[in-house]
Amino acid sequence: MKKITVLLLTAVLLLGLLTGCTGEGGSGKKDSGKVEGKVTIVTANDTTGAVTHMLEAFKKAYPDVEVEHQMLPGASDDVKKSLMTSFAAGDTDPDVIACDIIWVSQFAAADWLLDVTDELKSVEDQYLGGPLKTCYYNGKAYAFPDYTDVGLLYYRTDIIDTPPTTWDELKAMCSEHKGEGGTEYGFVFQMFQGEPTSCNMLEFIKQNGGQDLKDGKFQMANENTYEALDFVKGLIADGTTPEDVLGWRPDDSLSVFSEGKSIFMRNWTYAYARTQMEESKVVGNVGVTALPVGPNGKESSGTLGGWNLAINKNTDNKAAAIALAKFMTSAEAQKIATIERSTFPTQKAMYEDKDVLAALPYLSSMKTAADTAAPRPQVRDYPTISTIFQEYFHKVLAGGEANEATMQDMDKALNEALEKMK
Repeated sequence: MKKITVLLLTAVLLLGLLTGCTGEGGSGKKDSGKVEGKVTIVTANDTTGAVTHMLEAFKKAYPDVEVEHQMLPGASDDVKKSLMTSFAAGDTDPDVIACDIIWVSQFAAADWLLDVTDELKSVEDQYLGGPLKTCYYNGKAYAFPDYTDVGLLYYRTDIIDTPPTTWDELKAMCSEHKGEGGTEYGFVFQMFQGEPTSCNMLEFIKQNGGQDLKDGKFQMANENTYEALDFVKGLIADGTTPEDVLGWRPDDSLSVFSEGKSIFMRNWTYAYARTQMEESKVVGNVGVTALPVGPNGKESSGTLGGWNLAINKNTDNKAAAIALAKFMTSAEAQKIATIERSTFPTQKAMYEDKDVLAALPYLSSMKTAADTAAPRPQVRDYPTISTIFQEYFHKVLAGGEANEATMQDMDKALNEALEKMK
């Protein structure tokens, strides 16, 4: 295999989890036929030891496969650029990579990833529907679901007995209880002009029955979107939410919530463990549920995040690479990962596994939210689309521009960008 020198200079910021299961339905048993040789797998730096333990389990199932594991600390965008350089050069190494779900469509469109449609279909009934969608591009699968992430509603259980399921209920509870238990705000979230804006605003729109990309076109200039924007602006205007959220990232909201200053918080799955740390002022008083629904919505819709495991199309050991990717996303491997890293699994069975629930008791209530989470637009160049979202949503939220005209301009910009990707 050729070595990738550029990969040694960069790294993955997020928890790079590498997943897969065997052809025996994820049982950890070997497929029929001998699989042997060497493969390289690239993940983020794992301080928990979970990936090492997963690879040890793989070695027992595939004793004739030698795995070189590269853990690369650093920024996600830097790693992405390095991978793109390597793939564009036709390198055969690495064979298997941890892949942010929003990279899959871009890498697949560039013809850099191995088509694993048949391999995934043989086990796809084991996975949650939301994460499974992120493995596909133009009807074909190019990855296996590793771990998942989704926007959720966190709430103070010492203040709220039953969490809200609608926007109206959320606002009413904020109005009634703000000030209790040391709280200063009703609801905090993230609208920093970057990916937080795209993720949060798409949630509000889809909670209200809206959509982003439909039938190959963006048509977001409609009442569902306008109402979602008005709702967010109203939260800030009436003091339910501090205006500072327009510059907040997830950790900023988490800090405020953990300090006991807010009743509700929208955040990712990682936030729960942080709220239970010793320095948190809300330890033991945090509940987690699906995000509430708007007046025109029918079901909750959290933005889908997470990572997948993809295979280099130019791998020189296809059989071993597939075996590794499938095993690392199997129930056997995900049980190790979930317990040792506290990440949300993509395997359905993990949400009912007694050992997993003993370690993460709140996980059982998260299955539906993870299963129904909505992926961001799966297009050739998602970063360009996200940049447009960020610009136009912030024009309305921070600049006070009219919803209708600005969203019409946004649709035009989005569809022009989409046309250039063809």
